Amino acid sequence: MSQSLRHIKSRIRGIESTKKLTKAMEMVSVAKLKKTEKLLGNSNLYFLKVEEFLKNILSGAFEIDNPYLRQTKSSGRIALCVVASDTGLCGTYNQNILRAADNFLSKYEKNNIDLVLVGRKGFSYFKRKCYEIKHSFLGFNGRYSDSLSEKILNTLSSMFLSGQVDEVYLAYTKIESASRYKTVLEKFLNIDYSKDATREYIYEADKESILSSLLPMYISNKLKVVLLNAFNSEHQARAVSMGGATKNAVELLEAMILLRNKMRQANITREIMEVISSAEALKG
Repeated sequence: MSQSLRHIKSRIRGIESTKKLTKAMEMVSVAKLKKTEKLLGNSNLYFLKVEEFLKNILSGAFEIDNPYLRQTKSSGRIALCVVASDTGLCGTYNQNILRAADNFLSKYEKNNIDLVLVGRKGFSYFKRKCYEIKHSFLGFNGRYSDSLSEKILNTLSSMFLSGQVDEVYLAYTKIESASRYKTVLEKFLNIDYSKDATREYIYEADKESILSSLLPMYISNKLKVVLLNAFNSEHQARAVSMGGATKNAVELLEAMILLRNKMRQANITREIMEVISSAEALKG
């Protein structure tokens, strides 16, 4: 009985340590989430205005000659940039994005795919599946920086502009609500657009000059918003996962404490009965 009681006490100490760890991780994730949310809110407003401006220009009925808009199928190759996490303990966050990327890649031949991976989880996953990984960006742990965005942008742009690939796609995760997020897989380059002959605009400079300045600004801000959405989703997923783990630890701890108290009570009752029995035996 005493050995079982020692075992229960040991388990209680272990659960308390785990609870402290998961609670700390939850608080860190919430702090990172708030910081990323603020960056995302400001960046998204700016990006939407740039996107609206660009769509208005591209809807005009005129021929456009710009490398970011070219539509060719010369090489038959595509590039996919997958944004996953560097660490785990974030629920089904990585499984969802990797499954979506895998389903998308199944439509193409392996030798026609160039992968650009953000996060160790995606790198390990596709390395095991023997895909050719052209570039990887590891060890950022959900921390956004302009330098990271610029490196990824330069990599994807050079692959497309040099003709190495015909199209570039992005796979990432986006928050839908306070506790839900969805996987998004969309084309990044070339930039698709539609013409609307009913719209006419007056331009201060020529359209080509405006587009040559606007298009790099557009893809730069789009990638920034994509990364912030992905990191925001990662922090939210980890906060929810660690919150659930903390709640489970509390419930298990309460159950173990109740069991410990019952065993203590049983031991005390047994000892009292032994004392009474001994006293009665002495009385003869």
